[in-house]
Amino acid sequence: MSFCEEANPVSPRRKRTRVTLSNSSSDATSLFRSASTNPVGIARSLPSRPEHTRCDSTPMLVDTALQPGRLRRMGAGKGSTKLLLGCALLFVAYFGTAHLGLFLGAVAGFATLVWPPTGIALVALYLYGFSLWPAVFAAALLVNLVHGAPLLVALAIACGNTLEAVVGAWLLQRMRFQPRLDRVSDVVVLIFAAAIGSTALSAFIGVESLRVGGIVQAADVGQTLRAWWIGDTLGDLVVAPLLFVFWARPPVRRLPAIVTEGVFLACALVTFALLVFGNLFPGSITLYRHPYLLFPLLAWAALRFGQYGAAVSVFLVSTIATAGTVMGFGPFAQAVLADSLLGLQAFMGIAAATALVLGAAIAERNRAVDARDEFLSIASHELRTPLTALSLHVQNLLHRLQRSEAGPSREETLQSMETANRLLFRMAKLIGELLEVSRVATGTFQLQREEVDLASSVRESLARFEGQLATAGCRVEMQSEGKLTGRWDPLRLDQVIDNLISNAVKYGAGKPVEVQLSENGERVVLEVRDHGIGINPADQRRVFERFERAVSRRRFGGFGLGLWITRKVIEAHGGTIQLMSEPGLGSTFRVELPR
Repeated sequence: MSFCEEANPVSPRRKRTRVTLSNSSSDATSLFRSASTNPVGIARSLPSRPEHTRCDSTPMLVDTALQPGRLRRMGAGKGSTKLLLGCALLFVAYFGTAHLGLFLGAVAGFATLVWPPTGIALVALYLYGFSLWPAVFAAALLVNLVHGAPLLVALAIACGNTLEAVVGAWLLQRMRFQPRLDRVSDVVVLIFAAAIGSTALSAFIGVESLRVGGIVQAADVGQTLRAWWIGDTLGDLVVAPLLFVFWARPPVRRLPAIVTEGVFLACALVTFALLVFGNLFPGSITLYRHPYLLFPLLAWAALRFGQYGAAVSVFLVSTIATAGTVMGFGPFAQAVLADSLLGLQAFMGIAAATALVLGAAIAERNRAVDARDEFLSIASHELRTPLTALSLHVQNLLHRLQRSEAGPSREETLQSMETANRLLFRMAKLIGELLEVSRVATGTFQLQREEVDLASSVRESLARFEGQLATAGCRVEMQSEGKLTGRWDPLRLDQVIDNLISNAVKYGAGKPVEVQLSENGERVVLEVRDHGIGINPADQRRVFERFERAVSRRRFGGFGLGLWITRKVIEAHGGTIQLMSEPGLGSTFRVELPR
């Protein structure tokens, strides 16, 4: 090993993708979201029904294939033709479903039961970018004008609908939402950020514009606002999940048993929904007029088919329930259609939220089981490899001792023992990583703080890696701004430094490794840079998670626990770790620790 301490700053770095993890990082380690009688004919809410529209995603631990930065962005390098085509498709879908919403739930010039364009716009802007907002604005403006809204009122409503869509998509992005909806946190974000949060903008702006325009009387503002808001919310809860899950991961299973069960479940859902909300039996027979009869079927769909089943079943039940209530059938039907609104909307919202949360919980459980199985497979392989090599090595040494009277020379014996010691060290390291996982998971992870000199700890770590550095052909350049001390756990700090140096040697063999120590106010900074293979931006978040790796397991061994343990130790000290990397140019890990 050769390393030198220099006062000069490290060479200028190229621009790299940066990932930051800190105490606020979420721990995603687990093993295992009208026409009617309105005299003015305004589409969508009011006593005269205003028309409404909308449209509406980096992550800490996310499925990187679905990160917003990796989604297709119409108009971003794709050409104006695709942007215009996307706007045209969104305009048609929005305008068409707006009329459908009016036909399904025009409540005496009051409001729609559910507003499908809300979900369509949310999905479109989240998946394909904010450049599609003109389509939302134009469709919202036209649909309100067609239904008789004054120009200024229609403009205000269109602005509210567009703002609702843009804010909803932006909130999903900021909160690291994944369109697969296979995490409970994703469903919670969809419900509260988009379905409840962003829809309030459109509802308040729309109803206020109707009041100022003299279309809604002051006494009707509260009722109109409630209907508008809930109708938009249901658009996000009923329509958006269906589009999200089928975009994110189209179903691929075509097993006869699955198909048969799915068809049977769909028939059962439709039948029971018609029994509850239809007119299949005389009015005197009320046994089937209970909406809770549908919840077991919704649970069945979520349990057996995940979010696909949950989204499709909620959509089917909501469609039948809305149509039946509008026609005067079902448990929520009242003499005045407006009186039917709140009960039906509450049922649809609760049904959608229940099915989606259950589906996400099942998906998380399945991922935990898959992670456990994968871990057992990896652990078995990683532990068996050095154990097998050690066993063969010892057998070979014994065989040579038995067959030779003089026995192997001292040099041969020493070489054999060194090989056996390396194999035992590797096994001890693997077992140590597993024990660390157990300590963190059970809450027995504690720090023993004392005054530590960071520069001395780094030098000691480099000395421990002297042999590996020499074998890998790595030259180390260490730069330090003098004595940098703080109250840290020395053993845990050594663990962090060793993991970072080990990664630099493993993935940057034959190239220099740079270590820099500096101060940043009341924090001490440690940077370890290699010039190796680098890390793809899509993988940079997940490498800090448990059992996650950005490289082939066959080429590079290990459990994928090193960086996860490093992150947990740093966070326990109140620090942060950043990754700056570019494929083919190496990686830089920057650790900041409070003194």
